[in-house]
Amino acid sequence: MAFLRLFHGRRNRDQDMNGWGEPGPTFGPFPFFHTTYHSDIKFDEQNGFALEIIDGLVFYDGWYYGDWTVTDLPDSADELRMFDPKKAVPPDGT
Repeated sequence: MAFLRLFHGRRNRDQDMNGWGEPGPTFGPFPFFHTTYHSDIKFDEQNGFALEIIDGLVFYDGWYYGDWTVTDLPDSADELRMFDPKKAVPPDGT
């Protein structure tokens, strides 16, 4: 099983980053993560879960994350969360 950790978060896609940004959530465990043409990250076929990639950033819960990693074991500092598909819908105009 795999976990997805989001990090280097910012509130706006065009935000000037003067540091590493904010750490994000870790989701999992899921049986797989799959990226298609750098447009989304799919996981959990049964529920059709996916995260959109917009201008190279993953959107979740009002944040845009510039980096993500897939791991078989979450770090003890990771904030494990239940994935909420409603929080994965980007705001209009993105």
